[in-house]
Amino acid sequence: MNLRSGLGALSLGAVLLIVVFDPGRCFVLCATSLAAQFPPAIIITEGKTPQGFPYLSGGISTDERERMEEIGKSYNVKLTFAEKKGAFVAGVRLVIQGAKGEEIVNLITDGPWLYIQLPPGVYK
Repeated sequence: MNLRSGLGALSLGAVLLIVVFDPGRCFVLCATSLAAQFPPAIIITEGKTPQGFPYLSGGISTDERERMEEIGKSYNVKLTFAEKKGAFVAGVRLVIQGAKGEEIVNLITDGPWLYIQLPPGVYK
């Protein structure tokens, strides 16, 4: 083995060590690759109350809130549930009563946002 071929092999070995064993580079590549493979889940419940009023419930992630804003333009009642300190809350029991006290809506939310289409009226 001559000196030139020995240095060539040494340089190639050093380059491979840097690329393969550089934990900072591996983390960035792995994290980027995982984020592309697994986008955030968008879980929005779309349905009708037992009384027949269409609704959307969700908004846990920013992606869900953006999607709800896109598809929820036709809903005339938009509610957001949060603690007094500002943290969003899901799993809220929502009861809406008509002017005479009759139950119009009774459901548990799947997220902090709820869009519902109600007829014109007075509710509490």
